[in-house]
Amino acid sequence: MTRTREGKGNSPSSKRSSRDPLRRQRRPSRSAELSSSSTSLNAGSSTGGGSSSSPPLRLSRQRAITRLRQRAAQPSRLNRSKSLGGVLLRGLSLSIVLGLMMAGLSQLLQSTPPALPERAVSTGSLEPTESPLSALPTDLPRGEEIPVLQEHLVALATQPGLTAGALFWDVETGNFAGVRPDQAFPAASVIKIPILLAFFQAVETGQVQMDEMLTLRDDLKGGGAGLLQTRAIGSQVSALEAATLMSTVSDNFATNLIIDRLGGQEILNQKFRQWGLQHTQISWWLPDLEGTNTSSPRDIVWLLSQVEQGRMLNRRNRDRFLDILWRTQRPSYFRPNLGQEVRIAHKTGTLRSVVGDAGLIDLPNGRRYLAAVWVKRETPNDAKAEELIANLSQAAYEYWSVVRDP
Repeated sequence: MTRTREGKGNSPSSKRSSRDPLRRQRRPSRSAELSSSSTSLNAGSSTGGGSSSSPPLRLSRQRAITRLRQRAAQPSRLNRSKSLGGVLLRGLSLSIVLGLMMAGLSQLLQSTPPALPERAVSTGSLEPTESPLSALPTDLPRGEEIPVLQEHLVALATQPGLTAGALFWDVETGNFAGVRPDQAFPAASVIKIPILLAFFQAVETGQVQMDEMLTLRDDLKGGGAGLLQTRAIGSQVSALEAATLMSTVSDNFATNLIIDRLGGQEILNQKFRQWGLQHTQISWWLPDLEGTNTSSPRDIVWLLSQVEQGRMLNRRNRDRFLDILWRTQRPSYFRPNLGQEVRIAHKTGTLRSVVGDAGLIDLPNGRRYLAAVWVKRETPNDAKAEELIANLSQAAYEYWSVVRDP
């Protein structure tokens, strides 16, 4: 009975205290467990392992934790691969940008025309030319300026009251010399050379038939040189005969017939521009007494060079074109100081204010050169202008008649 009352008389706190020692024995505290583990690890490491299996297991766990910490301290392979990929991507982008920049720079350099070398020419009292003599058309064989001939031409051209423009160009070598080759002059009848070329191009394309008949009209009648002005208005002449008379006897009526048949002045001017001529233009019907029709030495020399090299006409029409120039009846202003063995295919032009000549010159030694010369004169009909053309022509003849090597 006493045991029973004592059991009932115990308070809850006494009961918990009586159970706590048992709970503490069954579940040691976390600190004690860690202390025990540490002691066991130390003991195992000092003794090389005991009979129990717990120390090696805990040691392997500790090593695993250490390895994990070491790996955590190192950058992951993924991060390294991402970093390397970023570097490669940036390098590739930079290479593409640099490549595009270099390509653009290369295209810019190729599209920019090279500057022509400046050439100092002693011109005395002459005005400077509009462009260097070395700037011959790019599709011609590029030659060199001939200094000795150039100086001679400049000295001859320095005359009071006269303004000369000239260009001499060797067909074989492309070498040249001249004075004011790009100055526009009143063309006079020399304008008939590009008109004759346009006629044969129209024949070649079938726009004009050489045997078709052209009717003489009063509105096309021109005074001055020629034969057709003596024929009745309403009579007819073949296209080839009109083109031939235009050059061989410098017939102005025949010239107007050809201009009209080819479509008029503006159509011909458009063709001249298509050819690349810079100063050649028809502004008035023939005869152009006021000198409004213009051309330049370079324009005519370039045009003749294209014909001579077979670039403007086929062989048959080129031969017809040159044959008409060979048959020009008016003596050439190039001729006076040249021997009769020199052959000249040319067309002259004469006004009160200007005189000119242009054509192809064959020498006995086999050399061939092209020439175009105009001389403006302050005094109307001044004979010194014709004499100057002869002297300039003689200077070119003397140079090429002794030059042997191309």
